[in-house]
Amino acid sequence: MAKSKQKFIPTVSVIVPMYNVEDYIAECLQSLLNQTLENIEVIVVDDCSTDNSVAIVKAFLPKFEGRLNLMRMGKNSGYPGPPRNTALGATKGEYIYFLDSDDFIDKTALEDLYKVAKEFDADVVHVEKYFPFAEADNMRDYEAHSFQEGGFVDKPTLETFDIGQRVIDFTQKKYLWWGCNKLLRRKMLVDNKIKFPQMTSFEDLVFAYMCLISAKNYVRVPFVSYYYRVRKNSLSHDARSVVEVIANMTKAIAALDDFMIHRKFFIDNPKIRYSMIEFFTQWRLDATVKFNFYSGGPNLEELFVMYYDGVFSKKPGENAALTTWLFVATNLYKLHIQNLEKQVAELKEQLAKFQTKEENVN
Repeated sequence: MAKSKQKFIPTVSVIVPMYNVEDYIAECLQSLLNQTLENIEVIVVDDCSTDNSVAIVKAFLPKFEGRLNLMRMGKNSGYPGPPRNTALGATKGEYIYFLDSDDFIDKTALEDLYKVAKEFDADVVHVEKYFPFAEADNMRDYEAHSFQEGGFVDKPTLETFDIGQRVIDFTQKKYLWWGCNKLLRRKMLVDNKIKFPQMTSFEDLVFAYMCLISAKNYVRVPFVSYYYRVRKNSLSHDARSVVEVIANMTKAIAALDDFMIHRKFFIDNPKIRYSMIEFFTQWRLDATVKFNFYSGGPNLEELFVMYYDGVFSKKPGENAALTTWLFVATNLYKLHIQNLEKQVAELKEQLAKFQTKEENVN
């Protein structure tokens, strides 16, 4: 009697959202094919690509011997969140790992992370640094970078169990806010109903925060194994309108608050909940207002109209405080710019007087 084929149960499910990356997807998949952790599954979710990306993935199917699954979105979503969420429902692995389709990882990346996860019984294994490289960089002289600001570890380190301290550290930018720098226990994601929110920016930050406050054992590691391709036309570098940015900010604030509001810790510690919302709001609005003034963006009157039409008038009761903050911040930057212009004019006047004196002496 022939033996029945043993059912394949992966240790790690790798999720790869894909859209028009025919020049990069092969390198991404090859890095997964080369993994020293063999018991993995790969789920590629195509977001309605119009180039040769799908054909390239199909060519890899035999190489993965049943461990590669190609899924297709019914319509283009325009950003990675929906494809990632779609794949999450199809995963079987004990752990989940997200990899963008134009990036790749070291061959020992998943094995190294999985060993740490098992050693610490971790819900999250958090990688602090990555290797960026330019799209046309053939030399690839990699140097590790991070968006974190200090507090790096030199060995696998279990984070504090104090949720309040984790929130403080998050607001001080001591965590890399990516979806692609973590090995995540699938059960934690399912039990806490963690998915990427429906927005075109900030979805990684919200997702990372949800994982941070949901995980029991959260481990940071010094490994650098993720290679991040810097592309001018990628979604992460796409310049978006003020209205879209503000709209996504309101969605992010709502998603953050909705996730915290029913949790006992934040019910008992409302100030910590508010501190997170305040941090995110001020951080992003500050950056938005600065960008518009220093990049030759809309003038003050246009910004007022955008803020009012794009934020306040949509849901007056919910957005009144946010709109007020925008108006105040805009006026403050207006005064700041005017003061800078005054200082420049004074310096020019002093320089002219000095040049006149020099000419008279000569």
